Amino acid sequence: MTTYDDRRLWPGTVPPVAGAPVRRSGSVRRTSNVDLVRPDGFGGPLVISGRGRDLATGADGEAGAVEEGWAEVVVDYAGGRLVSAVRADPWPDGLDGVIGARAGSGFRRALAEAVPGLPASGSIVHQLLDEVSPGTLISGSALAREGLIQLAVGPTVGGRAPQIPTDICAGWQAGGAMHDAIAETGVPLLGWGPPAPSLTVADDPLAWHPMDDLSPMSMRRRRLIDIGADGEVEVRYRDSYWEHDGTETVVHEYGLRATVDVETWVVLAASAVPGPLPAPECPGAAASAGRLVGQRVGGLREEVRDTFTGTTTCTHLNDVFRSLADLPHIWDLGLGHEDRP
Repeated sequence: MTTYDDRRLWPGTVPPVAGAPVRRSGSVRRTSNVDLVRPDGFGGPLVISGRGRDLATGADGEAGAVEEGWAEVVVDYAGGRLVSAVRADPWPDGLDGVIGARAGSGFRRALAEAVPGLPASGSIVHQLLDEVSPGTLISGSALAREGLIQLAVGPTVGGRAPQIPTDICAGWQAGGAMHDAIAETGVPLLGWGPPAPSLTVADDPLAWHPMDDLSPMSMRRRRLIDIGADGEVEVRYRDSYWEHDGTETVVHEYGLRATVDVETWVVLAASAVPGPLPAPECPGAAASAGRLVGQRVGGLREEVRDTFTGTTTCTHLNDVFRSLADLPHIWDLGLGHEDRP
């Protein structure tokens, strides 16, 4: 254990949220989960599996699913983090082309090359597969939580420089608490979050789609994207770790509110609220939400990738921003046709 174990809520963040936003009449809600599980232990493959649902709520309050999907990617984590198997429903033609690709950096490019039309589709299956790269990254939080990651700041024995990310985001900036923790303990500030309140809603079983229980030492990423007929958008995002005793603890959490023009799909307003995060510098990235204003949502995956970089940004908040690119598809499924519920 490190000396950072009891630092469970950094200044500038708020406690983790509970439940979900109230579903409004005339709205569409996408919920998804991606689970990061090592069924054969930490030396075995990483299984990234997810499920999602788009739920339309009509003017009369009646609700029904307008799209569902699931995907599973098996990663040889110890053998170079290469994809060894992939399944999905609906199955996009060409998806087996990602087998052999690296599951971390470069996977999204490999996915776009294997299935060229998928990234622009806005589909649930694409959203789930888009999580493979960050999912592989955050799965390292489980290794850190179990003391299986040891890093160093500065030259290592033999003069070999350690592969420590520096200045890639607010939390991993040079001289920040993350680097101080590594220098002091050899372990990054990953995986030591507060207990997670339930996201279920007792009087609304449709608030989230059904999810299976997770075993200890597994992780889960959950998203909720809500858009109303007025263009008001609310997003919830959480990464969690399941402790040995089955307690769920928060690794990353963000909320985002935005307003979009549903005729032009331009972002009119946006603000982010940081929940529990790994380092005290992390909440500073929330201000980057203001940079979404004036952007067309359809181009956000590329815009965020190319320009939301450096210590004023957050890798995980960027993923929240990128998910807004799916809003036109979600809108069309649930609100773009008069015959929808």
